[in-house]
Amino acid sequence: MFNNFKETNNTFYMFTILFFTSTASFGQSGDGKKNGLIPVKCTSKAQTTYYALGDLPCTTDTIKVSDREYLKIEFKVTNKNARNPYDYGYRELVRYKNKKAVQKIKLREVDDPPWSSMPFVRVRKQKYLADLDKDGHLEFAVFPFSPGSAIWGTVKIYSLKDKIEYWGEGNYRFEQDTHVMLGCMKCSKFDPEECKKCK
Repeated sequence: MFNNFKETNNTFYMFTILFFTSTASFGQSGDGKKNGLIPVKCTSKAQTTYYALGDLPCTTDTIKVSDREYLKIEFKVTNKNARNPYDYGYRELVRYKNKKAVQKIKLREVDDPPWSSMPFVRVRKQKYLADLDKDGHLEFAVFPFSPGSAIWGTVKIYSLKDKIEYWGEGNYRFEQDTHVMLGCMKCSKFDPEECKKCK
């Protein structure tokens, strides 16, 4: 009887250990995925977050430039009763210094579609601000996005000078932990000669 109790007890302990082991590993795969989601660190100092394919990982509507300056994308309603989303409003890039708006840029140009989202994306690896052309001024990127877009999209790049200036365009693959590509879809370097190597 004692042996039967001992065997039963051992079996109980074995199932208990197996239960907690499987519970601890549930949702975490060997490649770091969590419940099918993909891990990402948006900046070098950020905590790891998770996203699903089709999401827009590492996007933001605010970029901190310094303790006294930041950039923000705001939506401006022009006609709240409009049935057409194009007439309802548009997004505006606003530059703030000491909490005061010092420059505003309308992001939607004539004949642009009514983008569902227009966030900042990383212009370099884990960076929302970077000096792309080594002229001493930082650049940043804005990504016009609508559901159903191809996985590659075109971003608008601006340069942060005394006044924000339009810098150019780049390519962006939004379904991955990525940043703006310059020159061609496989080229991540500014030097056009490097882009000739793309195939």
